[in-house]
Amino acid sequence: MATKYVGRLVKLGVGRESTRGAGAAAVFQVPRSVLSFDDKVIKARSIGSLGNLADSEEAFVTTKYGQGDLEGEIRSSSFGLFLYSMLGSCSSGSVVDSSYTHTFTISQTNQHQSLSFVVTDANTTELYKLVMLDSLELTAELDQVARFAATFMSKSSRDTGLTVPNPVDEYKFTKKHLSFKIANDISSLSGATGISLKALTLKISKNVTLDDALGTAEPEDILNRQLSVEGSLTLNYDAETYKNYMKDGSAKAIEIALTNTDEVIGASTRAALTIQMPNVDFFDWEPSYGLEEIASQKVSFKGSRSVANSQEIIHLCTLVNTVVSY
Repeated sequence: MATKYVGRLVKLGVGRESTRGAGAAAVFQVPRSVLSFDDKVIKARSIGSLGNLADSEEAFVTTKYGQGDLEGEIRSSSFGLFLYSMLGSCSSGSVVDSSYTHTFTISQTNQHQSLSFVVTDANTTELYKLVMLDSLELTAELDQVARFAATFMSKSSRDTGLTVPNPVDEYKFTKKHLSFKIANDISSLSGATGISLKALTLKISKNVTLDDALGTAEPEDILNRQLSVEGSLTLNYDAETYKNYMKDGSAKAIEIALTNTDEVIGASTRAALTIQMPNVDFFDWEPSYGLEEIASQKVSFKGSRSVANSQEIIHLCTLVNTVVSY
């Protein structure tokens, strides 16, 4: 008999595929606030005239795949798998003070790291192979836990005997853990002063596409194409700095860092996520003059590769946690 259940009872397990598209056991249960990932199909319809007004005669499933959204909190351990899939390459350092630093870099290929999803509800357990991350948005706002929103594509589901592991205790990040810096170049970021923000978003998109072929209903592969990075800042409107950045076409380096200063790994290490971009321009600026509110401004920015310094659009992306490797 079918069992009724609330969404909180659904479990999502995520693992990294060592062989592309072969599937993998889940290594993390990912706590989530939104999960709309499921099977999709594309149909071909027979529309030839049969001497009446009906607009179709028959439908055929031509393509089967998985697609959907996932939203949740940025947590220190499980989030590393999404960074790996987002940028395509990961190098994990040796243990230092009971912690490990993982460095994620952009792989200049169209086959970035694939994942597997194991989704368990009261009635079924399904495995999705060849899960590819299409976009990943990071958001930090006042009085909120820093969170992410992601979209994925995959092969269609199949029943599985795989299980979702128990959740692990992970470090989280709130508004007091955020540091945002702007400087003329990457080397100057370390000495730059943190900027007071009200909200921050950063979105990385990869324009993922199904690689379909004749002779099969499932895609042969799922490929990432170009990589783009955009974001926005909200802060008090107390100077013309960002308006002028937009007007004069200034390019800056930026650093976004989330560092959990409340808890210690080992003797003194902190869980942290750090992202640096070498060549950011500000393309949109908008003030807000609420009658009973402090005047604010929202500025949008876009990252580019620094050709002059041979630095990638995301120059640095590191995650410090207790995970040995991904």
